[in-house]
Amino acid sequence: MGNYELQRTDSICTPPEVQLLEYVKANNSAKIQSFVIENPNSVNVVIGHPYDKPILYIACYELANQIRPETIEMLVKLGAPLHHTDEVHNHMQAVHFATLGGNPKALEVILRHLKPGDINSLTSNNNSALNLVVKEGDFANAHNGLVECVRMLVLGGINVNTPDAKNLSPIFWAVKKGYADVARVILYESGQSVDIDSHKLRGKSARDYMKEMKMSDAFTTPNNNETGTVHDHLFQLLKQGDEDAFVSNEYAPHAVNAEDGTQTLLQLATKKGLPLAVTFLLDHGADPNKTTKQSPSPPIQIAALNGYHKVFNVLVNRANTIIPKSTLMDLLKHVDNEAITDEINHNLCYELLLKSKAKSVDVNSGDKSDNTALHYAARYGGASRTLELLRSGASMACTNKYGSLPIEDIDCNTLETHLNECMEINFDSNIDKENFTATFNYKTLMPPPLHVADKGNFDTETACKLITPAIAQLSSETKVISYISKSPELKHLLMHPTITSFLYMKWHRIRWFFYTNLTFYISFCLSLILYILLVYGNQSDDQHNVLAYILSTFLGVTFVLLLLRELFQISVSPKMYFRQLENWLELLLLTLTAVILFERSPQQDVRKQVAAITVLLAAFEMVLLIGQHPKMSTNIVMLRTVSANFFKFLLWYSILIIAFSLSFYILLKDGPQEEKKDGGDEEVDFFVSPGLSLFKTIVMLTGEFDAGSINFNVYPVTSHVIFMLFVFMIAIILFNLLNGLAVNDTQLIKSNAELVGHVARIQHIAYIESMLLGNVAPAGIMNCCKKYCCCCSLGVTSKFFVPRTLKRRVCLFPYFLNDYKLMVYPNQYAKIALPTDVYSDSESETCFTHCTSIYLDRQTAKRIKHVIKDRKEEVESEKLRNSTIQMQNDIISEQQKCIQELKRDRQLILRKLDYLIGQIGVHQ
Repeated sequence: MGNYELQRTDSICTPPEVQLLEYVKANNSAKIQSFVIENPNSVNVVIGHPYDKPILYIACYELANQIRPETIEMLVKLGAPLHHTDEVHNHMQAVHFATLGGNPKALEVILRHLKPGDINSLTSNNNSALNLVVKEGDFANAHNGLVECVRMLVLGGINVNTPDAKNLSPIFWAVKKGYADVARVILYESGQSVDIDSHKLRGKSARDYMKEMKMSDAFTTPNNNETGTVHDHLFQLLKQGDEDAFVSNEYAPHAVNAEDGTQTLLQLATKKGLPLAVTFLLDHGADPNKTTKQSPSPPIQIAALNGYHKVFNVLVNRANTIIPKSTLMDLLKHVDNEAITDEINHNLCYELLLKSKAKSVDVNSGDKSDNTALHYAARYGGASRTLELLRSGASMACTNKYGSLPIEDIDCNTLETHLNECMEINFDSNIDKENFTATFNYKTLMPPPLHVADKGNFDTETACKLITPAIAQLSSETKVISYISKSPELKHLLMHPTITSFLYMKWHRIRWFFYTNLTFYISFCLSLILYILLVYGNQSDDQHNVLAYILSTFLGVTFVLLLLRELFQISVSPKMYFRQLENWLELLLLTLTAVILFERSPQQDVRKQVAAITVLLAAFEMVLLIGQHPKMSTNIVMLRTVSANFFKFLLWYSILIIAFSLSFYILLKDGPQEEKKDGGDEEVDFFVSPGLSLFKTIVMLTGEFDAGSINFNVYPVTSHVIFMLFVFMIAIILFNLLNGLAVNDTQLIKSNAELVGHVARIQHIAYIESMLLGNVAPAGIMNCCKKYCCCCSLGVTSKFFVPRTLKRRVCLFPYFLNDYKLMVYPNQYAKIALPTDVYSDSESETCFTHCTSIYLDRQTAKRIKHVIKDRKEEVESEKLRNSTIQMQNDIISEQQKCIQELKRDRQLILRKLDYLIGQIGVHQ
């Protein structure tokens, strides 16, 4: 396929190629020359709808009736491509478009600039320019010059015997369509011998059609039914499917890599599904990976697409066959198709590819949409094929360009089976021994490893291209598990020991960040509260005392650090940051802290209100921060869930609450003010305004009615009825309903406390990963730089501003665990093995590390033993089943042997009886 030129299209100016097209339509050669000199790429650009081709092809075809040869000459001299091809037009080139255009003078210019042999260029349908014009040309129009174009091709030396994909030649199509003038040009004016007998359709050749047209004069022209090259004859044999004749041809061993302009012999044999011919070509040295420009697919990919399992088996077992990355995905797209014939079976091709030990198949390679083989297997292949790919190392963390993961199409039973298999166990050993080990393999949960080039053999630019995706890989260790935590169908699998062990190790890896953050925030809160109590709330004292200076300095330092922390999070992921409530609380807390620090002379009332709100916000944030610890996460989830549901239902029923408050305001606002009997102040009448009435109504919702202070004397009946209605509907029914919902939510969370804790832990871990391994510069700024500074190469992204130590401290792979594996001793309370050859984190190695051990939690330890026991029983039952089947087969084989021996004995006895009977007859 030709190379497309990228052009900027978001401009109000006319694109250069469109402007050039206008000059071409006007045949203004001078303008064309000057314009192309200023815009050299304009002659190479493919102009879009309705043309979808380069400007030279448009001039030769769509503008053929108005174009001048001088214009064509100018375009060619200025570098317009003659051999640009694409799939949209079946790989047609300039000679094809010029011939179909019917302008002999334009075709003459094109032919003059072609290299020797290029006149025989073929389309993807194996059509030469001559074959194409005979098949598609409008020869009924006497003014289009197509016959003259045919004459120019013939005189130019085009091969008049080249057949198309149906093995039919130009002379055949000419006489079949009744184009006598075209047939005579080919027969009389060609210097070649024209074959009129070899190419047939439904048993009729060109000679037969010529007889029907009564072209008897044509038979006197030189023709030879065995004309053409040896290569043409070999291709013709394969097109006819005659394998025996092809293999027995004496010239075939010497032309195994021959091509006809569109395909090689091996490609054609593969397309026809001829295993004998394919084997013959490979045995005689044919290149199994050779392709052509018009047929870029290698033979093994052709066999896979067509499902020719016999041909595929021959190709896949050749040592020098290179398997394209898309072959596995091509097979999975059709693997659920039913076998049409015995020769076509995509499922068998798929099995042959996976079982081929001579080839290492890259199961994680992606197609144009970044879909991997696992995407297609999960969608089309079913559970068995999905498990096969997972066992082969397919990653569930590969995201396509639409953001979809393969795990989205994997059902829970299949995923649970795979998670069980991720626990590698040696069942030949005693599972009850103390030193028995189980190894967790997390490879399929992680992104696939990147193929890094040789360290000593790449330059700086290459290094930048390799480092950028490497950092992106580090930020996705929890991608698969995060999806599981959000999926209602898969969420229960979070308690599987494979996942819980990973979460435990991940938390063990990043807990330093939690404790550091907690310590820092406690310091900030202490300095803030002490400053409020001792300095901010006591403005009358000397502001320059030592205590005030120390507290303000300490608070200022922690405030700046907290501000930098929040700015860092905003720069990395602004959308994620502003979607979380606690971040809004932190921003409000920072704002109020800034007011306390830098606004020293507000009024006393303002200071008290600001200080009170600040203390509450600091306490709320402290509770949320402590709740990020795994042991406290369930309590915070309960608080969040109950609060959210409570306010949601309360918001829905707020219509009634507001209605009651307005009713009380209307009925009770005009009542006389009563003084206290002891001569004290007047009692506050909460129904003198709608706002106070709403406040009093909400207070009464909790059961604090204070009915004695409510004046029912003005409208005694109506006010009492409405008040009693409020008591029953709101204070009793609604309030108890909300309490019941809160209790129900609490019980539900407690019943799933472990699962809720895992979900909260995953969210916290994923957030820390996204922050520490994210992009420091805002994505919008980077996109703008790439858009408006497209001429500048941004080889190094802003991710390099994150310290390398932080990246190492937050990731398990490959810095902490080698080979994506974790070894555990199930019979030692799930103790984690800590050999030096497993852990490669030299930064964290101390003498304390070697003196301590890491243990998984008790629930995970119990589940590990349970999974081991279940799998042990499955293995033993499978062995028993296999041994039973083997015993049955042995018994059957023994019985068959006995039957055969009995048959032989019977035959022997019969022969002896016949002999004895014969001897008796002789003696008689």
